[in-house]
Amino acid sequence: MRAKKFETLTAMGVEDFQDIERYSTRIEGDVDILKLYFHRHQGEWFAKSKKFKFKRLHKNVKVSDGLVPYRATTESSPYYLRAVAELDQLVAQEKSSLDRKELLLEELDHLEKVVARKIEDLKRQIDEL
Repeated sequence: MRAKKFETLTAMGVEDFQDIERYSTRIEGDVDILKLYFHRHQGEWFAKSKKFKFKRLHKNVKVSDGLVPYRATTESSPYYLRAVAELDQLVAQEKSSLDRKELLLEELDHLEKVVARKIEDLKRQIDEL
C-alpha cells in the first residue's frame, strides 16, 4: 500500500500498514486514545500494539435554551479524525478479504485462550492464600 494514501498514519510513525489488524478508540478526560493492534508474526509470543494520544479541542457552543448563553464542550482533533478515517480504509480492506466465519472462529479461539489463562491465574491466587 502506498504511504501517500495514508499520510496521517505515516506522519504518526506507522510503517507497516499491512500489519494493522484492528484498532480501538476511547476518550479519557480531554484526550482521545487510539490504539493500533498489529498481526502476530510466526515466533512472536504476543501481538504488538501502539497507543497514540490526541488532545481534544475545547469549544464554547451557543445554547438556544437555558440561563447560560454558551456551554463548554470538547471535540476530537482533525488530525485524530484523519487517522481514524485512514484506519477505517485499511481495516475495511482487510475485513472484506477475510471470510466472516473464519474471523468469528479466530475471535472465539482467542477468547477461549484468554479465559483459560485467567482461570489458571485465579486458581494460582487461591492456592497462594
